[in-house]
Amino acid sequence: MLSYFKLKGAAVRIAQSTRPALLYSFTCRRYASAIDSIAPERQQEIAAALRTYQKDNIAVPWFDMVRRYKIPQVAMEQALVADNARLQKRAELSMRVTQMADQAYDEQRGRCDWDSVARDMDMPLIECLRLFDASLSTVPVQTLPNITDWSVDDLSALKSLVLEQFGAVTADEWRLEIIKAYYRPGNRSQLSFQAQMAFPKRTEASILGKIRQYTSKNSNITQKDMDHVNTLVEAYGKDWERIGQETDVSPRRAQRIWAQHQQRQKVTQAWTKEELETLRNCIRDGIGMAEASRIIGTKMSYACNAKMQSLKRAGLNNAFQKSRTLWNDDDVARLVHLVSTSKGGDIDWTAIGKELGRTAKSCHLRYTKLHQKHYNAKADHSQTVSCEVQKQYEQHQRVDWTNVAQQLGLSERECLEANQFNDGKARWVYDPDTFSWDTADRMAQFIKDNYPKPVPVNYTAVSNYMWTDKSDCVKMTSLLRGEVTWTAEALALVVRLRDSGMKFEDIAHQLSPTVSASRVTATYHKQKNPHVYQPLLDTDRQQIKDIMDTRAHYMDFADLRALVIQSMPNANKSALYTFVDSHGAALPAYKERLKNSNVEHIASQIMSGTKQSVLAKQMGIPSLMLTNLMRSRTFSMHSRTWTQEETDKLIEVARASPGPFNWKSISEEVGTKDPKQCRTRYFNVGHKY
Repeated sequence: MLSYFKLKGAAVRIAQSTRPALLYSFTCRRYASAIDSIAPERQQEIAAALRTYQKDNIAVPWFDMVRRYKIPQVAMEQALVADNARLQKRAELSMRVTQMADQAYDEQRGRCDWDSVARDMDMPLIECLRLFDASLSTVPVQTLPNITDWSVDDLSALKSLVLEQFGAVTADEWRLEIIKAYYRPGNRSQLSFQAQMAFPKRTEASILGKIRQYTSKNSNITQKDMDHVNTLVEAYGKDWERIGQETDVSPRRAQRIWAQHQQRQKVTQAWTKEELETLRNCIRDGIGMAEASRIIGTKMSYACNAKMQSLKRAGLNNAFQKSRTLWNDDDVARLVHLVSTSKGGDIDWTAIGKELGRTAKSCHLRYTKLHQKHYNAKADHSQTVSCEVQKQYEQHQRVDWTNVAQQLGLSERECLEANQFNDGKARWVYDPDTFSWDTADRMAQFIKDNYPKPVPVNYTAVSNYMWTDKSDCVKMTSLLRGEVTWTAEALALVVRLRDSGMKFEDIAHQLSPTVSASRVTATYHKQKNPHVYQPLLDTDRQQIKDIMDTRAHYMDFADLRALVIQSMPNANKSALYTFVDSHGAALPAYKERLKNSNVEHIASQIMSGTKQSVLAKQMGIPSLMLTNLMRSRTFSMHSRTWTQEETDKLIEVARASPGPFNWKSISEEVGTKDPKQCRTRYFNVGHKY
């Protein structure tokens, strides 16, 4: 008789030996119960995945396939056989439809009678069109790229087909479905080319955005996506093309998903001193949160963004605490200059604070105190100076400003700015017959000696020095700079004098001593012919584009420009020239010509004195392209990287310059950086020296 323990041990051994078979039987029954309810699209997806391995002569990883699709190997093999049968049946139907279409082709009309084909095949017409294979057909394919190549009968047939088969689908949506057929994961260039051909009036960005709604998956990367890509990387290595096909994404996106997964594996919560210092350097160099996350390596982008904002607020508060007691004479002089050169009535204290490295509130409070102090000092001297000036004027009918300054113990300029006595001042109205350049040069020399740029001019002092009305001094200064206010009276005077036969040079002299005749000429024509300056119509723009796009690959730009101008006799010449030049500079044919030429040699020729118009005519391209070329080279002349020698020289030159910083002259002293680079570098690192 067997003991109880022997019986128990035998039962355990039997259970362990039969466990794998039981588990496999249970798994097959579980998966087999789901095969009947699987959708045909799912079966086609499985068959397509299996064909990919067969095409590359690679053994099918059945373990991964079973885990991915939750279907046993036998069922997937059956799905492949069934899908092959479906494709074979579809190929036979396609051949039959193609043969029927060849028989129903009418050579005189140039079209196939698809209604009869659909009746003979007992299938919907749209299904026959989908099954038709042009590679097996003997019917010649017609190429009709332009709308003018289509006959009225063909257009009517196409329109009726779209209305019958697609219902209320718009033309753009219909073409969009056609373009979707060209989409493959990672093949954006082919998609872009086809989209531009189908939508010539839409931008590439708008087309890609629309297509992305139908072809792209959700842009958010989930944990499941990262785990799946990581599993494929372990199985196939870094074969991103194959992994992209497996996950139905582009190879670049698959690589980005894997990189994010790798980063999350080493993410830490606490910030070390080294990471904080690296993040501060990123803030100083203008690096964003995504690039900072990549540089640090142990923090996600959202964590870098939050910490960067915290560091910026802390740095701003520290700067505010320091700025309350560190105002020196240079900072005050720069503050006064920035406020005086502000455009308009509103002062942008935020911009001034950034320029000075302080808060807006600190700059505003400091300037308010300075302004109040200056106003009080001026008010104290104003009454005394005015009394002395009045005394001298009543005695001698003139004012000796040197004597006034000696009597009051002030400078001559302070007396000129403080005087409020205005009796006896002459008027100074521009008259071309009595205008004297001696008087004008005297005023200009006074302004140049006492108020050099960028110091604002005090016209009270100018008025007292010239002993003329202040408003007349302001107006005369504007006239000497060539500034003319085109009031209704001035415009009427120009038209009246020109209609009477006066030359434009003489008319310009009647308005101002320095205004150019060309400016008066343009104003006159604009007043007489306002319609000349109307912009081009949309229809004219489209016509110009059609002419240039079809001829640019075999015509020089000068000849093409003359042809366009000749074909548009009623268009505004100024607007026409501008549009033709700008559109010509954007044409791929002329861009290719410039690309194939020696750009360095062309730039050296222009810099040596050769006219851009002459070079552009020799190359057959718009001169605007050479202008843009030289502008881009000018912007890229200076390196963005600062060496220690350049930084030391910048600090030395900036601190040696008196008064407000003239960054243009400072950049010329440095020699290797532009003014903006010098200003930014000085405020970033100047406090460390």
